[in-house]
Amino acid sequence: MFSIADFEPWWRFGLALLIGALIGLEREFFQQKRESPNFSGIRTFALIALMGAVSAFLVADFGNITVILTLSGLILLISVGYLGTIYTKKMVTGITTEITAILTFLFGVLVMTDYAMFAIVLAVSVTLLLAFKGTLHGFIRNMSTEDIFVTLKFALVAAVILPLLPNRPIDPWGLFNPFQVWLMVVLVSGIGFGGYVFMKILGTSKGIYISGIFGGLASSTATTISFASASRQYPGMAIHYARAVILASTVMFPRIFVLILLIHPPLAIKVAIPLLVMLISGLVYIFFFQKKSFDEEEAVHPEFTITNPLKLSTAIKFGLLYALISIVVDIAQRFLGSSGVYLVSFVAGITDVNAITLSISRLTSTVQLTLNVAAIAVIIAALVNTLAKGVISFVSGSPELRKTVIRAFVIMLVSGILSSAIVFFL
Repeated sequence: MFSIADFEPWWRFGLALLIGALIGLEREFFQQKRESPNFSGIRTFALIALMGAVSAFLVADFGNITVILTLSGLILLISVGYLGTIYTKKMVTGITTEITAILTFLFGVLVMTDYAMFAIVLAVSVTLLLAFKGTLHGFIRNMSTEDIFVTLKFALVAAVILPLLPNRPIDPWGLFNPFQVWLMVVLVSGIGFGGYVFMKILGTSKGIYISGIFGGLASSTATTISFASASRQYPGMAIHYARAVILASTVMFPRIFVLILLIHPPLAIKVAIPLLVMLISGLVYIFFFQKKSFDEEEAVHPEFTITNPLKLSTAIKFGLLYALISIVVDIAQRFLGSSGVYLVSFVAGITDVNAITLSISRLTSTVQLTLNVAAIAVIIAALVNTLAKGVISFVSGSPELRKTVIRAFVIMLVSGILSSAIVFFL
């Protein structure tokens, strides 16, 4: 029986050649499109990666000096070529290809170590980054000052604040872990930030439906409030706003599933069927029971404005809400048993499902809640939140929106209750 170890070091040399060829393929293709061939192409990059692999292979006999000298020679060669290009063209050009060549050499070195998988992942990532040059530059050219602030705020939340927080309970009762609380803030903020980025890339011309879907990724409750109010201001668009509300609420179910899956996969499997049934029922209502076409000519309405999804005050409020719910759920479980957890889920679900979902998932992953109790609590929060959004639509929305949304929510609630009863009690 053969194993990959029987082909040492030849498979590593072959992998280095493939990595270099992949990167070189993209570079040569890009240069041909520009009709400005440079020193580098598929063969050059394949040889550079192989050179890195061979120099790393020789380290066992001659020491690290082989990699150092070879890399130094490569950098010298690239520098001479770059300066020659500047002298010939009488202009300063970018150094993307030159930096990529050096990285390709280092990937070849990595292939000869225990980090060969890292070399593959990094090489593919670099190739994708190079291939999407036009898309990335177009995206950056269309960025506004607000976009820069949104990105920096998310970086602050995820990369600056989170590592500074202690990853341990700081209270005598072991209830409050700052790192875990802020990690949930990063997780939810990341979903909202991702929706914001995709919306910017796709553009608002895709219409209110995409706005509803991405709004649902961040907060279906907030989306419902916004669209219900807009339906009163623009009655001719009520049916479209109604569909967007239903889409946002439907997106909530896979969002809950993904959040749980990231924290405690067994719980995600437990709640999968009720969430899937409610998701399908919402989609079926939109695409089969709604007779009006999505492609019909729309009434005149204002362009939907993409707003900043990342406000530090909102993130902090969510963190505090998550911490409070975690503590209350833990106390309720200790003193009231499963009935206390259900009560907290009911109350928390009125305003938001993210905090209670994350709290329950985290407590279940640490075996402080049983799987069945946690699953029922999550479904209660989802059902109550759907009911609450129906009330919001009835109070704040136009008559057309009320009729459409409430019908859809009744179908989702009934299907969710029936499927949950079958899964949990039969």
